[in-house]
Amino acid sequence: MAKDDVSPAQFRAALEASASVLGRYTGPELFFQQNVALTAAGGAQTVNLPRTLNLNRPVSDIFISLRGRITVTVGPYTAVAPEALQNLIQNIQIQGIHKDFGNLTPINISGATAFLWPALSQRSGIGTSIVNGVYQAFPAARPMASNFTGAVGTHDFIVVLRIPVGPLLGQGQAVKRQYTNFLWMAEDWADSLQTQIRFGDASALGDPTGATVAFTAFQSATGSPVMSIHLGYSLLTQFARMVRSGVVIRTEQPTAQQQTALTTQAVLQTLQKQITANLLVKTGTIQTAGLTAGVDTLATLSDFQLDRTQITVDNKPVRNNQDNIVFKANEEALLNTLVPEGYFLLSFVEGQNALLSYRGDGLAGGSQFQLQSDVIAASANNRQRFIQEMIYGGPFPAQR
Repeated sequence: MAKDDVSPAQFRAALEASASVLGRYTGPELFFQQNVALTAAGGAQTVNLPRTLNLNRPVSDIFISLRGRITVTVGPYTAVAPEALQNLIQNIQIQGIHKDFGNLTPINISGATAFLWPALSQRSGIGTSIVNGVYQAFPAARPMASNFTGAVGTHDFIVVLRIPVGPLLGQGQAVKRQYTNFLWMAEDWADSLQTQIRFGDASALGDPTGATVAFTAFQSATGSPVMSIHLGYSLLTQFARMVRSGVVIRTEQPTAQQQTALTTQAVLQTLQKQITANLLVKTGTIQTAGLTAGVDTLATLSDFQLDRTQITVDNKPVRNNQDNIVFKANEEALLNTLVPEGYFLLSFVEGQNALLSYRGDGLAGGSQFQLQSDVIAASANNRQRFIQEMIYGGPFPAQR
């Protein structure tokens, strides 16, 4: 036997060793904490974490929590946004330098969408929102409503966002094992992952006209809210580390063409020709009253702004969707979840396997890879946003 040969017994031992660790997650650990002086009308403010993410073990999730007190006096909010509390965290951006793919921003997403992102593929693991000790139920109501009421009084709140670094696959033992292909590891990112978080003010919660709003520490009339960052870690054997690691890119942005008038087969966005696991379209209307500089708030979410929303290649649908509500019902059945109003998911991985992702990286040069839709409701305040969840590298064979 050559010295590099592996006997059947050794191979079985390696598999058993891998099975005993692969997919074991050690849970979130506190990484960073600081006060955030949220204001009534000071506009958006940005916090840059003073240290890079700690990758002393592979990272599977980032947890962001914000806890504090909102005191409303004089009068109640004129209107409360459907994603009020999570919208206080306006945006999370994490960027770094990957050894194979260079400068990347794997996470660039609003707090409101990050809160609900896991709910698109499963009934648990979503964000947490608590007001005065009462947990918000699974956000399946249509229309969705915040558990922050905007009423006169004190509102002690805790918001927790769970941001998975891997693709939206759902649950199951096989999923947890496959997920290890996408963990953030020091050998890939070194000491380069930097985090920036943007926070809103009182207008992030809705229209505060008529109300006087103050932010203080949790269960206190003084101080400031506290932001905490926790990192979820995983354990991998050397056997598991032989798998080629991949990176999931999740960027939320407005569609290139904002549709405010009735039309058919409108091109919302030209997509990137990359491996695509999921595509989310989020629709609603922007808040126009009481909004301060740099703060972005959706006043409503709606499932009745777009229809026949499809991914197309050279104007031919990749999946022939003729009715968004029917398509959404099918996705919910396959993924065993309830997708909230205003969120429409086009998934290629309902089978809970990343290898089912659409191979956009294999499309011919010059072909058109697009997101198209009919616009069935007209308003100058209509807005459409999207996330093309893309995969670089990972367990995919090269296109021929």
